[in-house]
Amino acid sequence: MHLTMTDALKLPQIKQCQVAAGMQGLNREIESINSFDAPDVLSWLKPNELILTTGYLFQDNPQQLDQFVIELAKMNCSGLFIKLEEIPQTTISIANMANLPILKIPPEFSLSDIMSPLLREIVTRQNEQKGQSYNMEDISGVSAENLSYGILGMTEDKSSFEQITGGFICTVLPLTLQWNQRSDSITYKQLIKTIETLTEQYKIDKLIRNIKGSLVIIYLDTIPLGNTRFYSQVTQISQQIISTLSTHLPMELTLGVGNYHTGINNLANSLQEALQSIDLGKRSNPGKEIYGYKELITFKILQYAPKNVLMDIVTGNLAPLKDHDDETQSDLIKTLEAYLQCNLRPAETARKMGVHRNTIHFRIKSIKKLLGMELSNDDLFTLKLALYAKRLLDNR
Repeated sequence: MHLTMTDALKLPQIKQCQVAAGMQGLNREIESINSFDAPDVLSWLKPNELILTTGYLFQDNPQQLDQFVIELAKMNCSGLFIKLEEIPQTTISIANMANLPILKIPPEFSLSDIMSPLLREIVTRQNEQKGQSYNMEDISGVSAENLSYGILGMTEDKSSFEQITGGFICTVLPLTLQWNQRSDSITYKQLIKTIETLTEQYKIDKLIRNIKGSLVIIYLDTIPLGNTRFYSQVTQISQQIISTLSTHLPMELTLGVGNYHTGINNLANSLQEALQSIDLGKRSNPGKEIYGYKELITFKILQYAPKNVLMDIVTGNLAPLKDHDDETQSDLIKTLEAYLQCNLRPAETARKMGVHRNTIHFRIKSIKKLLGMELSNDDLFTLKLALYAKRLLDNR
């Protein structure tokens, strides 16, 4: 049976929260939980998701809070827990009309004080209902917070994980139908053996879980190596995992890599980043096998820009090249993109595009002339931004 807002209010910590609005909506079900203090959260919310926030963003902007509540109601979210001392009357009125519960978090409580018992209750009910833990549905339907509790709450590895001081990185490899049909075959055993061998080679500890049709690997920085070196090693291991799996099971594979974090409470963040890197990576640069969240930061920022803003960025910087390509059937935009990816090396760009080096020199000269640029550092940033925006528009 799903957890409802009414059920949640029976939990010891939650019953200390005051229902400020939306009493008629307390029968709403809670399937996942999301906490935030950033304005871009709306892009990641789902129906039946409970939202927790300190409310800091809305302290000086009650109109923004009103609009946020309207959007939550439109998305059929479960409700809103907020830590504001006083909720504006207009917000309360909107929530009452939409039957969207708003609960005030006591000032002495942190968001984790509210989230932990709710997650524990959600996971308990899901396990009772399914009779097994996280192995039947697609991982995209579960919040990272629920997954993190599932990984740590149902394993003896929790105590050892809590002792990690050097940090960790989460990776996610969604497994397809073909994989699930052969999950007990030599392919799966070979993959696990490869992971064991590689992590032993790099002297890296890990937790491996097959969760709702996806392989989640949490790499633990026990030495510790630190952010940069550890991230590099995890990326190398991920590439070898993809390579090994591809030889045994020819299929499209995509692996997401989260950022380096410390502290068990940030496990959900790294998991969420790994999931988001796959979604954003496929839209910004389709065809790759591994997407790292830290390499996608520019796309993450641009994805929240309205379509007309992205079009302005593209048109304002690439229009001369596009016009030339359309008129002459040339590839100046593709050449510019490859040239930037190859760190302005003409020979490497020629190899990447399969043309003669002199052809690249001629095209770069044409690009500079058409754009009126010398491709200095400032120019390169602007052009990269425009190319990123073009990718997002092309793949929306």
